Amino acid sequence: MRLPKELALSLGTSEVILEKTAEGILIKARPAIPPLKEWAAIFANADTSAEPELDDWDITLSDGLEDE
Repeated sequence: MRLPKELALSLGTSEVILEKTAEGILIKARPAIPPLKEWAAIFANADTSAEPELDDWDITLSDGLEDE
């Protein structure tokens, strides 16, 4: 599918994301990736708390991989 360049530029970007919806196809601007110099601040604000224990996953059904 080809879209007019002017359409993407009107969204403030040269890259778009197409998303299937119940109504049709939604065209969205691709989210910008922050500059590398901002990454340290982003990571400093990240949640670094421990993940919850997943011991209850031991009761899941076998996937057959252990038979190999």
